[in-house]
Amino acid sequence: MHATDDHEHETPLTPVYGFNSPSAPITLYEGPVAKGSSQGRAGKIELKFAQKPSLSWSVHPEDADYSDFSKDAVELRFDGRNGQVSAEAQLTDIHSGWIGEVKIGQDAAHLKRVLVHWVNLPNILGNHVLEESGEFGTAWWKGRLRAEISGWVLVFDARRDHKEATGNSKDDNLYVMTHVMEARRADGGEFSVSAVKELIECMRVCLSFGFGRWVSPALPVGFDGSDQVVWEHWAAPICDPFASVGSGWLYRGSSSDVISLIGRGMSAFRDASRPGITRFQMCLAVQAVSSGFLEQRVLAAAPALEHLAWSNLVLGQKMTADEYRDCYAEDRLRYLLQEAGVPVQIDSALLPGLASFARTRNIDGPTAVTRVRNNLVHPQNPHEQIYRHDGLMLDTWFLSLHYVRLLILHSIGYSGSYTKLHKRGWVGDTEPVPWAASGYYQTAPSLPMTRSAIRRSRRNPRRRP
Repeated sequence: MHATDDHEHETPLTPVYGFNSPSAPITLYEGPVAKGSSQGRAGKIELKFAQKPSLSWSVHPEDADYSDFSKDAVELRFDGRNGQVSAEAQLTDIHSGWIGEVKIGQDAAHLKRVLVHWVNLPNILGNHVLEESGEFGTAWWKGRLRAEISGWVLVFDARRDHKEATGNSKDDNLYVMTHVMEARRADGGEFSVSAVKELIECMRVCLSFGFGRWVSPALPVGFDGSDQVVWEHWAAPICDPFASVGSGWLYRGSSSDVISLIGRGMSAFRDASRPGITRFQMCLAVQAVSSGFLEQRVLAAAPALEHLAWSNLVLGQKMTADEYRDCYAEDRLRYLLQEAGVPVQIDSALLPGLASFARTRNIDGPTAVTRVRNNLVHPQNPHEQIYRHDGLMLDTWFLSLHYVRLLILHSIGYSGSYTKLHKRGWVGDTEPVPWAASGYYQTAPSLPMTRSAIRRSRRNPRRRP
């Protein structure tokens, strides 16, 4: 895994489907569309971004076929690049509706390269300079990120007007195609559709995890050795509205960290000893950012922490399932944090609400976030008012998400830098992850004691289990 950096200006990739204006639809097909048993009518298929992404179809109202209006679904047929394409479509009214997905070509196709259009990625600083000339002159921008990762050569190109296209993100429910990516095998060989699907899904989850919101690849187009289109997949991307200032930990100005995350994520996704584990944990981490109210975000972080502990301790064969269940949740969390070198004390300057809550109980960070979560789900004492501490819920979410992210990064072996969510500083104010920091040295922590062992030690304090 490595990045390259040279000083030659390069020509940007040309997307198959051109960059759209902010939240404007992307036309995928325009021409005759046959609906149900009808003859072809003038119509189009578009990727729309009105409230959220959707794959939509329509025929001209004057040519609408009323015979299928009573049906829930119809078959659409239209001419693709390499023959007729059919897709199951749903009816919204007599002349339009939506489509779940459209598969063009064969999944058995042999691909030489693939182009992927990305929606709502931030303006990642590249390691190569792009040059483009037009009627208004020549423009240069550091918009190309090129890397060789796990046998793939990946090229990310940001659109030249990324800043202008995303400028209204605070006011609008903004969706915009921001990048186009090309993927090839490093050895120049062919690859399968299933291989590129795995690559795209890994990158979708990793980059969403890094930037703290769902960003999405869309409209992949596969080319064969003759550079002919032999495979496409149309579907509405799972994507959050663009955010100029997000809640991510990955700094868009560090191309090396972006590349490192993708590389470590690919290795973890392909690890046969932990199938699906990293993907699931990263998805939970994204949900903990965007799950609505603060209480919901705190509760969304809890299963991620639980899953991390189970994977490390039980699947890692450090203790049995019965021993795991016989441990306190805060002790399991503390062990994971100490193993990664993450401080367990609460910084009162950064998290005053949570620090106040913990100070009155003489507890540390893992115990504090666990108890706040427990009080939300099953309060035991009606006099336990967690809301009397100003900022407690916000600080609990900050610290819980901070723990989730660092523990996931530690589990995949990431050793780059990160931006702490609860650190009030400048954009790009990053620091190395704790286990990669200069001078870091940590002895292995002791495994958490079970409740049974704690009870035995209290009965006979001279004997240690």
